[in-house]
Amino acid sequence: MKRDAALEIEMAAYDEFLVQWNQDAFPQQRLGQAFYNFFNLHKLADQTLLTELYEADGKKATALISGVFKIR
Repeated sequence: MKRDAALEIEMAAYDEFLVQWNQDAFPQQRLGQAFYNFFNLHKLADQTLLTELYEADGKKATALISGVFKIR
């Protein structure tokens, strides 16, 4: 999925997510699923790019996050 990131997330919020992820605050969730839930992405009308993210884990989830979101 190569495209310009259209969705933005604040760096501080992303850092907080990573802190919680590294503290195992999302038991039994994949990285993409935890990211999706943490940022309440279900509220976005267009879910086209988010389906793969929700289902992804590890490096694939990280790649999808950086491909879909601009972290500023």
